[in-house]
Amino acid sequence: MASPAPGTAKFTAGLAKNIKFNANLSEQVAADLRHAASHSMAKRTWLSYKTAERMLAKYLKGVNQPLELPTSESTLLGFVHWLAYTKGLKAGTISGYISGIRNLHIVKGIEEPNLRSNLLKMVLEGRRNIDAIGRTVSCKQERQPVTLDIMQLLKAKLSGWQAQPADRLTAWVICTLLFHGACRGGELLCKAENAFDPAVDLLRKDLSLRQVGGSVSEKGEGRSIQLKLKMPKEAKDKRAVIVDIFESGSVICPVRAVDKWLKATVGAKMEEPAFIWSSGKPVTARSLNRVIKDMLDADLPQHGISVHSFRTGAASMMAELGYPDEDIKAIGRWSSRAFENYIKLERTKRIQTLSGMKCNKSWNF
Repeated sequence: MASPAPGTAKFTAGLAKNIKFNANLSEQVAADLRHAASHSMAKRTWLSYKTAERMLAKYLKGVNQPLELPTSESTLLGFVHWLAYTKGLKAGTISGYISGIRNLHIVKGIEEPNLRSNLLKMVLEGRRNIDAIGRTVSCKQERQPVTLDIMQLLKAKLSGWQAQPADRLTAWVICTLLFHGACRGGELLCKAENAFDPAVDLLRKDLSLRQVGGSVSEKGEGRSIQLKLKMPKEAKDKRAVIVDIFESGSVICPVRAVDKWLKATVGAKMEEPAFIWSSGKPVTARSLNRVIKDMLDADLPQHGISVHSFRTGAASMMAELGYPDEDIKAIGRWSSRAFENYIKLERTKRIQTLSGMKCNKSWNF
């Protein structure tokens, strides 16, 4: 059974100790400012920046150079070459490491040099083009979006999965919420199997089934699922976001799935993760990906479907039906044009939203 981890509070307290201020400040003022600065980025971002620092130290050790700040352009170019041609990293990962080196200067109280010189920008852009050519030549399959047909296939496969009935229901419920809510995997699932962070992870009490409008239609429609997502990616102020997922009445209806799952897991504790396997371990993206792979490999070899494919499917299907960009951004809670990277199906000529909602009877989104 997983237990609550110290989580964000302990992590940021450790970060704060390493942040330095050159200004002449009292110890209390400096401590308060360090505490505030440690909350400037998400834990995952801080961890990725620490990885960049470790990688730089590893490179410098290999070439017998000390770590000197500010970092010179020659050192940085050598580091980029090592990352690209020795470690085989992609341009996007390398660019993230450069951001991590920039952050290292900031927390050390050192004036940031021009890390992204014009020459370095040219190198990174060239590396991106090389990466793109490599993907084309290797014919590497991109992540496939989840469609209605795939959802129905997945439901059929899970119903025959040789696992505990509660595990079958749990896996299916997560899939329906990811699909209908266009949710990110990290918003519903824990990061680790042995611990969880109550301040970040979705708990049982953060998921509820509600009545809509006080009545239920003849088809059983009239209920919704309400998710309280804590610290979602798009919320810059780190406030919780409430996501409502409505009943569709279809064979992949998320409300029906949640209703059945809640009754089957009625003894679950409200202060524990929302989704837990019968083994007592929280469901993680990695563990659910293993299940999805086992369920679909026989019928869809090399399918490339993972937890994130459900969110891709939501954006792709809305685009295919001609929904305006504003609606696609709203359903997936995108604040920028990033949603365009998720559209994998062929995009047809746009039609009016109302027409699409009324005419496409087969899509109960």
